[in-house]
Amino acid sequence: IDETSVRSHLVLAFLFFNISTRFAYHVQPSHPNSNMSRAVSQLLKRVLMVPPTHFTVEYSINPWMGGVVDKVKAFEQWNLLKSTIEKEGIEVLTLEQAEGLPDMVFVCNSGLVLNDKVYLSRFRHKERTGEQKYFLEWFKAHGFSLLGEDYPGFFEGGGDACFSTYDTLWAGFGLRSSKDVYEHVKKLGKFDVVFCELTHPEFYHLDTCFTPVDEECALWYPGAFQQATKDEIMKRMPESIAISESEAKAFVCNAITIRKTVISPIGVSHETKDQLAKRGFSVTEIDMSEFMKSGGACQCLVLKL
Repeated sequence: IDETSVRSHLVLAFLFFNISTRFAYHVQPSHPNSNMSRAVSQLLKRVLMVPPTHFTVEYSINPWMGGVVDKVKAFEQWNLLKSTIEKEGIEVLTLEQAEGLPDMVFVCNSGLVLNDKVYLSRFRHKERTGEQKYFLEWFKAHGFSLLGEDYPGFFEGGGDACFSTYDTLWAGFGLRSSKDVYEHVKKLGKFDVVFCELTHPEFYHLDTCFTPVDEECALWYPGAFQQATKDEIMKRMPESIAISESEAKAFVCNAITIRKTVISPIGVSHETKDQLAKRGFSVTEIDMSEFMKSGGACQCLVLKL
């Protein structure tokens, strides 16, 4: 074989490797159609996180924002969350944070993913709009089909929208996301949409006051919702666990459930732990104090893929 032929084979091998790597995360969905009615917590395989390289509190777009971030402590907390998720068997992908975009660490708000499609966010506050191009580039580079680029309203991704099962989407609106966006979000696939109107400014995203743990149970704070939404939650998830105001303000609902482990900020009451234990769940609490200075915690730092 001559030198030219060898070089050609090497180039082809290099290209094949890059193409295979780029599309590796959408060839086999985490939740094939046969599992649509199973809880997301039981099917999750991989997530995206953004390390807090440039995380600070530079402005205020929610009632929680304020204080000086201890960057060393923030990295320690972020790394502990990442390693805790990995110990549960989840693959963690990362995207570097861009300078000048301190809230980019809250990657949950970047979009809503279903199989190999993502409905992209369009942030309500101008302070976060610069994040959008970096998230778009990442999704595009990893082979996702992009939806929502032309939608003129507001949508803040996994912060306001979450699947309890992949055939039921809980759709927060009222403070950050527009209600009519969900007519467009339906392009992701076939699922029911359950509207959840938010009116309490301290619970500005759905993931600050509601998180599914399995098909019939969610942790939720009733004080964040209108009566119609409360009724719908209890109708569809009758085993749901209502948490106290003090737990809600400790961001207990901003938790991630993986299999039978609920990864939560510190502050889960003994009563809530006991109720979760009766359903077979254990609780792992992580100090998220640095990120709570910006109004976020565990779930805010993670995007489910």
